[in-house]
Amino acid sequence: MFSSGYTAFFGAVFVSTAAFAQPETCQSEYWPGTLPEHEVDSVDVSELQRFLDTSPAIEGIEFETSLHGDGEVWLDIVRFPGEVTVLASLRTVLIVGRVVKPQYKKLVLADNGEGVFEVPYADLHRIGCQFVWSEGKGQNPIALMRDLADKLGSYPNGARVAPPFNGSLLGDTTTMLTTMNQIVYPKWVLKTVEIK
Repeated sequence: MFSSGYTAFFGAVFVSTAAFAQPETCQSEYWPGTLPEHEVDSVDVSELQRFLDTSPAIEGIEFETSLHGDGEVWLDIVRFPGEVTVLASLRTVLIVGRVVKPQYKKLVLADNGEGVFEVPYADLHRIGCQFVWSEGKGQNPIALMRDLADKLGSYPNGARVAPPFNGSLLGDTTTMLTTMNQIVYPKWVLKTVEIK
């Protein structure tokens, strides 16, 4: 369910970014995009719901966003188009990491109003700064998904979700895929969401 369609959904090739100006919040992690929708720090937290409701990159997945406590942005999937790959849910997380301004401390992946997973803003933004979708540019998406799995914690205690990585490219990729397919998708994307 997860292992196919990376190029179609992430549009990754390798490019040099040394010649491009870098947004301050990305620093050396910045990979430039080519469309206005790729602009780093372009969406206020207060505008995230509108952005998710209207961006073509979200492919019709319906989210409910809310702000909780001291800087927690919650992202809850309400409806998921039946023809859209489940991978698009995590692509949305990377998009949020790139475009949302540093006005929050952590992103919480919620299900039916309950927090399930969390990722700190700093980690998510570092990953998101490298993510460019639909334009044939950006960091290797498999590497970004490994990074996301490596930083994902259980909510609210932040306990690591994935088993420890061992530094092996194949081993860590397998661990990431297993984590997403056996833990993250069932508990966040598919548990109570309505498939339309």
